[in-house]
Amino acid sequence: MSIIEKVRSWFGWSMYPPTPFFPESFPQIPYTTPAAVIGYTPVYRASTLISNDVARTPATFQNPNLEAIWKRPNRFQSGWDFRRSMTQQALLYGNAFALINRRQNGSIYEIIPLKIGSVSLDVSAADAPFYRTHDFGDVPVDNILHLKASLLEGLWSASPVNLCSTALSIAVGQENTTLDLVMNSGGVPKLALIHPLAINQAARQAIQSDYLRNHSGSKSASKPIVIAENIKIERISSMFESDGFSKAKALSVADVSRIFGLPMPYLSETQGNVYGSLEWLSRMYLDGCLSHWFETWKSEFELKLGEAPQFDTDFIIKPSLTETFSALRTGIEAGVITQNEARDILDYDPVEGGDKFMTALNLGTGGGQTNLGNDTSGGVAQGDVV
Repeated sequence: MSIIEKVRSWFGWSMYPPTPFFPESFPQIPYTTPAAVIGYTPVYRASTLISNDVARTPATFQNPNLEAIWKRPNRFQSGWDFRRSMTQQALLYGNAFALINRRQNGSIYEIIPLKIGSVSLDVSAADAPFYRTHDFGDVPVDNILHLKASLLEGLWSASPVNLCSTALSIAVGQENTTLDLVMNSGGVPKLALIHPLAINQAARQAIQSDYLRNHSGSKSASKPIVIAENIKIERISSMFESDGFSKAKALSVADVSRIFGLPMPYLSETQGNVYGSLEWLSRMYLDGCLSHWFETWKSEFELKLGEAPQFDTDFIIKPSLTETFSALRTGIEAGVITQNEARDILDYDPVEGGDKFMTALNLGTGGGQTNLGNDTSGGVAQGDVV
């Protein structure tokens, strides 16, 4: 036994000996696979945005041991890196796995992420299914943290990239075609010089050379073009300038938006947005996308580790300070909350007399009570019949 293993044994025997985890580079495979699709800008943006937002959302536990594991799951990663890498794998591949390494007494020593493609699920056993792993052998279901993007096959998820391969193949193929066009041909000519007569190669070359000599380069851009021999000049439109290319690009971005449940403005430029629409987008993003991944993490932690994290999502759709003050004022004047309760929401210190409920004068029901709680009407309130 090595010195490291001896030291580890002093702190508690673990079921599975640890092995170093270092992410491997993706292989060069066709662009319809998750490993290559992430090179398409909208897919990269969608997967990294969702995984980063899930990773940075605060969460709390009643069990302090789980709180510690959440912050530092293993020796190689912080909680932030662990959560975003697991979420991004599930987004692209449909499944993400991590080994729950327990001590002999059942307590959790660490949670180790497993490499992509190194885990399979065996459901042939009569008593219970189990996971076959490349590094740790056969592992019971309770000792594998398994994030799933969808549940088409029950215990196993299909990759969103594979399910929507037609749309993504068109999008990525379009990008690759554009790259080939730029790299191999250096772009598309902008002008065509059309001679009215049939001319030989030498004449065509002479006309072309004359044009390049007098009008190529930034210094010659302002020189006038002298047309002779009835030569016509026509502009050549390229795919980069055509309306069709822009529409195809927009459709591809829209497909990625639908695949990952992300509002389209998060993946493309928007114009004329005001705060109200941005707040609505953030709520739609939370309800239609992030909430699914929060529930995925919560259900797995509760099932495998005994307690679900409680996510605090307020910062995602947090209103402006002006809107917060307006809402609190309405609550105070309606007698729903006290002044000190409003100050507590704002993390302000309480004030003397701030624990009394106030009711606005226009919301009173008689009796002469003002919004300050002082009787100033001699027992007669507005609206009372004397």
